Amino acid sequence: MDNESKKQIAFRMIARVSTGLAFIEDKYIVPQRKAISPDSAWIRNVYILFSFYFELLLKSAIVLTQSFSDIVELSAKLKKLGHNIKAICNEINNLDDFGIKDVSFENGEYKIATFDKIIYVKDFNDIRYDFIEGKVKTLTAKEDSIIEDSLMGAYEILKNIKYKYFK
Repeated sequence: MDNESKKQIAFRMIARVSTGLAFIEDKYIVPQRKAISPDSAWIRNVYILFSFYFELLLKSAIVLTQSFSDIVELSAKLKKLGHNIKAICNEINNLDDFGIKDVSFENGEYKIATFDKIIYVKDFNDIRYDFIEGKVKTLTAKEDSIIEDSLMGAYEILKNIKYKYFK
């Protein structure tokens, strides 16, 4: 698979990520700036969307940095990685190039350290199926600012990918 084909696929991925992050910002973050507390009706949906778009953002880096014989191999690779952010990051060569310093996982949440932010991403499976184990998320007053800071961190990674590969 040639680099131009990979770039086209990655471009479509980051276009989807861009619109998804903008949706979260426009439909949740901006309205919530006026709120006193997090909107519990929206928050799980925001976590699910953010997890999905962050995963797609990282997978675009895999598309751009790895070699694939064809689209079938590329698709199989991305699907095999599933939703595990840590495993996805382990597949990316030179995470520093994308602004990522470290990735850890604890209590159903990934913590991605960039050079100036901490991004919190809920485990995509856990946030959807936590009811099986009877988990209840207690919202804190800081929830909205954590989501907003994480969103801004994701935008920084997106900007790094665009700058490096789509000048």
